[in-house]
Amino acid sequence: MIEPGQTEYHFTAADKLVLSFTEVARPFTLIPPIYSASYEQLFNTDPKYGKDAGAFGEKFGAAMLRSASVRVLSDGVFAGAFHQDPRYYRIAHGNIVRRGVLAARQAFVRRGDDGEDQFNYSGIVGRAAAAALVTTYYPQPSVTGRVVGLTFLTSISTNVGGNLVLEFLPDVIRKVSIMQKLRLE
Repeated sequence: MIEPGQTEYHFTAADKLVLSFTEVARPFTLIPPIYSASYEQLFNTDPKYGKDAGAFGEKFGAAMLRSASVRVLSDGVFAGAFHQDPRYYRIAHGNIVRRGVLAARQAFVRRGDDGEDQFNYSGIVGRAAAAALVTTYYPQPSVTGRVVGLTFLTSISTNVGGNLVLEFLPDVIRKVSIMQKLRLE
């Protein structure tokens, strides 16, 4: 994440790939797959591994693999190929609606290596490729075009939500004293 006024380091294609693997290895990245596997288990949605404890483990593994695929492809491989900066640029000032819209916009508009805004080819193509990859590790009842499409749309939606968290969580942390003590930034 780049804060307003922060000097940004120019990322090479290799730097982007390293960043993508670093993102995969952070402990925080366990939270979305745990949520996803729990939701899938509770409502028996795709991927259809079953309903027992073993199925939950398989759903968690699939969610981890989906998440890692998105990170490595969007923020590493395709960010390097399309010469785009995979980092989130925080707005930090202004009214809440404007900041929210600009945060959500970054799911569709990404800064190029030249500093200019452009369509987020790397994020969109990376998410589409990661969604298509689920056909290689999902069980047969879940290998459908509908599942791939929903996986892609869910990935875009979670990108928007993640951007909103990155935009507003630092403000929440600063305002809630217990969170300052926990240092959740």
